[in-house]
Amino acid sequence: MSSVSLTAKAIRRSFIAAAATSVALSGLAYAEEAADEKVERIEVTGSRIKQVDMETVSPVTVINAADIAMTGEKTVADVLNNSAINSFGSWRGTSGYGAGASSTSSVNLRGLGSSATLVLLDGRRMPGTSSSSGSVADTSSIPMAIVERIEILRDGASAVYGSDAVAGVVNIITKKNFDGVQLDYSAELPSIDGGDANRFSIATGYNTDRGNITLTYEYYGTDAVMDRDIWNMDDPTYNAYSSFSSVPNYQTASGWGSNLETCAETENVVKDDHGRCLYSYGEVTKLFGDVTRNSLLSNFNYEITDNLEFRGRASASLADTETRYAGTPVSTNIPTMSKDNIYNPTGEDITQIRMRSVQLGERDTLTETNSFDILAGLVGYIEVGNGLDWEANVQHSTSTTNSFNYNLVNDNLIQQGIDSEQYDIFNTTNMSYEDWNQQMTDLYRSAAHTGVYQGKFESTQIDGLVSTLIMEKDDFSLAMVAGAEYEMIDFKQTSDPESAAGIISGGSGGDDVDATRDRTAGYVELQMGLPANFEVSAAVRYERYEQEGSLTGATGEVVNSSTFDAVVPKFGLSWRPVDSLLLRASYGDSFRAPNMGEMFSSQSLSFESSVDNLWCNTPGNVDPTYCNPNNQHKTWFGGNPDLEAEEGNSFTVGGVWNVTDDWNIELSYYAITYDNKIESVDVDDILRDELREGSSPYVTRGPDGKIQYIESGVRNIATVETSGLDFVTAYNLETGLGDFNFKVDVSHVLDFKKQDDAESAMIDYAGVTDTPDWRGNFVASWSYDDYQAAWTTVYIGSQSAEYYRELSDWDGYEDYASYFKHNVQFAYNHSLNGSITVGVNNLFDAEAPNYYNYADYRDVNVGLYDVIGRTYYVRLSQRF
Repeated sequence: MSSVSLTAKAIRRSFIAAAATSVALSGLAYAEEAADEKVERIEVTGSRIKQVDMETVSPVTVINAADIAMTGEKTVADVLNNSAINSFGSWRGTSGYGAGASSTSSVNLRGLGSSATLVLLDGRRMPGTSSSSGSVADTSSIPMAIVERIEILRDGASAVYGSDAVAGVVNIITKKNFDGVQLDYSAELPSIDGGDANRFSIATGYNTDRGNITLTYEYYGTDAVMDRDIWNMDDPTYNAYSSFSSVPNYQTASGWGSNLETCAETENVVKDDHGRCLYSYGEVTKLFGDVTRNSLLSNFNYEITDNLEFRGRASASLADTETRYAGTPVSTNIPTMSKDNIYNPTGEDITQIRMRSVQLGERDTLTETNSFDILAGLVGYIEVGNGLDWEANVQHSTSTTNSFNYNLVNDNLIQQGIDSEQYDIFNTTNMSYEDWNQQMTDLYRSAAHTGVYQGKFESTQIDGLVSTLIMEKDDFSLAMVAGAEYEMIDFKQTSDPESAAGIISGGSGGDDVDATRDRTAGYVELQMGLPANFEVSAAVRYERYEQEGSLTGATGEVVNSSTFDAVVPKFGLSWRPVDSLLLRASYGDSFRAPNMGEMFSSQSLSFESSVDNLWCNTPGNVDPTYCNPNNQHKTWFGGNPDLEAEEGNSFTVGGVWNVTDDWNIELSYYAITYDNKIESVDVDDILRDELREGSSPYVTRGPDGKIQYIESGVRNIATVETSGLDFVTAYNLETGLGDFNFKVDVSHVLDFKKQDDAESAMIDYAGVTDTPDWRGNFVASWSYDDYQAAWTTVYIGSQSAEYYRELSDWDGYEDYASYFKHNVQFAYNHSLNGSITVGVNNLFDAEAPNYYNYADYRDVNVGLYDVIGRTYYVRLSQRF
């Protein structure tokens, strides 16, 4: 899915002689040749200098509108997820995640994490999601109807675009020049129950001699997919059973127990070998939620004078997502029962009761995600020297998330109900099943809670640039662009006070953020043409982040402020020994400033199970309950104001060869180093470090030496080194039976080494389960008069589980064979200026491998594989 093109030497030289021009989509621009011939110049992702050649010193994959249509995918997120350089798959919104994450999707280039991939819309940053504290854009929020093409820059680009462009850049280009009205409708029908999708869009545009305006509206809706319709509940790998059950289980010093008679009468409950009633929660959950989205986009420009143009863009996206997780397990503060309680069936103190509020209903979450964006700017030209192009812009973006999590449970009220001796939760009085079930319903209703989460990310940016041809003489030319940006960001996320206090089970809460950030940047980019068809490019950028936020934890509230700044360069060299061959290399540094959530999230309370080996292994310390592996320690998770910026560098080298006018080949090698990477710290790791060092600043102990609380969160602890090869080839064949086009796009990860902390060794995960070292796509298309057809194959390489077998000393982990998904479609352009397309995605209903190491009902990597199965679709388009 890559567009590769080369231009002739004469055209290329005419461009360099004409000068650099403006950045960021100022419409069509032209370079004046000596013979007064006009050549179109475009901005290619990876450089702010416009040019006539799609190929630059940096490798760029271009997925145009035709390529997108041939994939048969229903969202931009799905298209990006199938990209070969989206090495290990990406996050897709699934039920069971808080802060609005269940309704979002992202892209993860090179497997370095979504926050290391910068997503642009028309060359400008997309607002981030509140669930990522503004650091990750939601690729599912972009309506397909507005997409003209997607450009993926396959190397680091912080020098050009700023922080976050560590692994690369995804630039989504929208439609701008349109005249008339176009209606589109599509419907998708998977072979499983659920997942039906409908999309309707209308695009209209109006052009005059001095400008144009376009307006696009899209409605998109899809039905939920239930987990039970995807996973085989009878498969031995299915392990979605929980001791937090609708029939309560209890533990005493003598062991586990439950009312097994009630267990036998209750839906989705089974008995285990320990005398417990286990709840099969995978029977009731949604994998993907119900989604409804309405989107609007308008682009407009107006030529005020011959040398001055006004341009702008306005967009809005309003989406509702309804997800579902199983009834709430009362697990934040696990209830107990004294031996004196009249409904205690044991005569011993019950140290924990594992119960689930199924009688109250499943945890349904409604997430409302709204985003608004408006851009206005002036683009001009001044006849000074060789000519000076300039532009100035102001942009305001807002992204809000409101999430309502129903049927949660207040732990304190549950404990009070048990202590009040009003509820015989273990049915010691032998009530009828109906009476016992009604009593449990009454208990849970008395403790019912609706969790509320709100997040808002607001950005205002002012920027400008100038570009010019500094000089041109014989075979030497030098073009330049310089610019500055200033952005003001406000980010706030809050949850309801009860959730923040750590007394609510079933939701997420407490990680509140109230922070501001100012970003200031200045950059210069140069492009130099040299004799013998050499071109050199260089860019340097200074970027400064100043932020302030309040941090609330176990010791109270503290206002913190910090500053991150960096100077990042990038250099590139290209050479055309002949017009059909381009050889190139580039090197660039990159960095990522910590997001405001990572720094300023207030500490939320959790209870983590772990063994305090420092205390329990000390001679004379005896406490079987405290030293039980299931003993839970009070743990505060929150932001870390002492975080440092992540740093990286990337190197690419390769070439593009037009073998003939109809056949081209690209081969590129990349190597990326990612240092000081921010990751969350596990409680087991904190206690292990404390045992090794003898103490820890993150563990607070009481006078008896036992843990009072642990402070966890995020730190700069990881290093990643990865390298690989990208291969792309495209061939066009014209015959009397029609035109045939073939494209192959393959990415091979040579190594993916990760070091989780300073004490551990680098481990190469390339080719290991969940990290395939091969990914690719093959597309064959045909067109003849008004007929078209396409066959697309998505390939994911085999993966070995040997690392996990050695790690766990258990041979139950399996290797997984290569995965192929085939999509096919047919289209007809009829005489009424419209088209009809029918197709099937996953034609052969390929099944993704079941991962035993997941040991759960969702035993497939949903972010990597298609789990929906064979899907039929139809698309209708009509233009007036």
